[in-house]
Amino acid sequence: MAITLTLLFIALLLFLGLKSVCAAYAGGTSAGRRTLSKLSRWEQKRADAWAAFPLKQLLALTARLVYLDEATAVKLRKTLSKAELNITPQEYTARKVLTGAFGICLTALCLLSRFYFGIVVALLLTVYLLMRQRDALNAKVRKKDFQIAQEMPRFVRTICRSLQSNRDLESVIGAYRKVAGPELGGELDILLAEMKSGNVQTALLHFEDRLGSPEAFRLCSALRDMSLGVDQTATLSYMADDMARQARENVKKELSLRPGKMRRTYYPAIGVCIAMILYVLVVYVIHNLNSIV
Repeated sequence: MAITLTLLFIALLLFLGLKSVCAAYAGGTSAGRRTLSKLSRWEQKRADAWAAFPLKQLLALTARLVYLDEATAVKLRKTLSKAELNITPQEYTARKVLTGAFGICLTALCLLSRFYFGIVVALLLTVYLLMRQRDALNAKVRKKDFQIAQEMPRFVRTICRSLQSNRDLESVIGAYRKVAGPELGGELDILLAEMKSGNVQTALLHFEDRLGSPEAFRLCSALRDMSLGVDQTATLSYMADDMARQARENVKKELSLRPGKMRRTYYPAIGVCIAMILYVLVVYVIHNLNSIV
């Protein structure tokens, strides 16, 4: 029974791999469009899974029982805010706890059924879900940081050039906000709101802390000094030239990474070939074992 289930599982993986490769190869066909539509719906379902009726109440109950020290909670809250996830650190940790509990229950069920291969699958599935949750958060943070880092040279260069003719910092930043990208634009909205309602020095400190990049530190330091009446003309001019050089370096780096991205398209085909070889080997070994017995 276990051998039959194992073979069926391997055959299912092989079928799904071949279907994915064929869909990717014929992306312009109606089958490819249907596959993309299904993947989009699955992504929406995964995004709303924790908001479903049983999980939402269970998540809220588990979050009340989760304990996090203050330093860990502050660090995780900052990361969640940067990833634009509207959940608390306790809720994020509760998701990990529930995922682990689900894996333990599934493993116990397979153990009671004496489905030993299912135990391995359950453990691997649990590890995959936990790693996927962690990687999803890190991927959102990295994506936002990357897009802001790509735009920072243009932002710094524009601000520095504009301040040479217009010393009104709020109007200069507001003018750039109209052409800013969505990620940096959101940070600029917060910066402008704090500048209008509070102290410019405090607003720049918060902006520098949220971005956490060397470019933001250099720019905010010069802007704070300028708001205090210190002449920063030479500093802003040098910074504008430096950002122009960095923008050219970013373009060269992006062009150098494209051949590596093209090679990743071969990985599904390689995975399918390995699965085919393993399937043949498993069938051959099982057949020989049956002959011996």
